[in-house]
Amino acid sequence: MRKIENLTVAFKKELSNIELKGIEIIINENKEIPSTDKLGMAYTSSSSYGMYNACNEQQYYDGIIISHFAITENNMLIMACHDNNENYTYYEVEDI
Repeated sequence: MRKIENLTVAFKKELSNIELKGIEIIINENKEIPSTDKLGMAYTSSSSYGMYNACNEQQYYDGIIISHFAITENNMLIMACHDNNENYTYYEVEDI
């Protein structure tokens, strides 16, 4: 997993059921991220992009809370996190 300093990517507008299942598998195999059961995942899409939201607040580390996951148009899985001041941090989640 690597932190992305300047996020300038295009996200997919919609995610398929296969992509959502793939996100679940990657999350559940990654020991750094709480399981999908703990995160309470729910899919939604907006005019900006499709995202797999973490409905249950779970800390990633040092007070940063996992917000959602999304896939870029070139198939990078991105985990979006925020702090208590709504400052967002983005991480590329790599398949294990």
